[in-house]
Amino acid sequence: MLSGARSGNQLLRVQVYNYLQEQMRVGTLEPGAAISVSKMISELGISRTPLREALLILQEQGFVTIMPQRGVIINAITLDDVKDIYEILGGIESRVLLSVFNRIGDTEITRLEKLNEEIALSLAAKDIARHNLANVRFHDVFLQLSENERLLKYVKNLKMQLYDFPRRDYGRQWNEQNLEEHKEFVQLIRAGHSLAAADYLRDVHWEFKHPDSFTIIPS
Repeated sequence: MLSGARSGNQLLRVQVYNYLQEQMRVGTLEPGAAISVSKMISELGISRTPLREALLILQEQGFVTIMPQRGVIINAITLDDVKDIYEILGGIESRVLLSVFNRIGDTEITRLEKLNEEIALSLAAKDIARHNLANVRFHDVFLQLSENERLLKYVKNLKMQLYDFPRRDYGRQWNEQNLEEHKEFVQLIRAGHSLAAADYLRDVHWEFKHPDSFTIIPS
């Protein structure tokens, strides 16, 4: 049972949402699995309303599909889905980079370099969960300079699908190439080449490189 299960629906909705996210993140709720609404209501000791509201948010974000009269399915992500997300992120991030480029200074460049060092250390330690987190934070250095909150929320949801629900590893070759591309990207920023950096981000870094497969990271 969730703590505070007798609290208001708004608090419960947040608690249920966070609970379902964590279950997906660690792989307890696997892609393709079905959620029994009535069973979850019983297990969590809650009413139908906060669970329905949490599931509607997760559906809007692309993590589940609500099947009327048939329950809820945890969405599985395919390599075609990954390709589509890469194309979307390439377009969005390159546009954001151009819009904030004059706000990127030595502090941000140093932060990018330190996070790429963190990515390298994570790969050496074979800590892919840590790698994925550092990778997201690398891009956040310039994304967070944008004031477009709606856009940032959308990008965050796409990246959660790529990396977090459940945690995924796209393979060493994929990850090492990502590391090298970050280095080139930082060099373009340091040189003040805004258009070249944006083009590189869109056309090279977010260019889909087809891995053999991806694996789920054990919790």
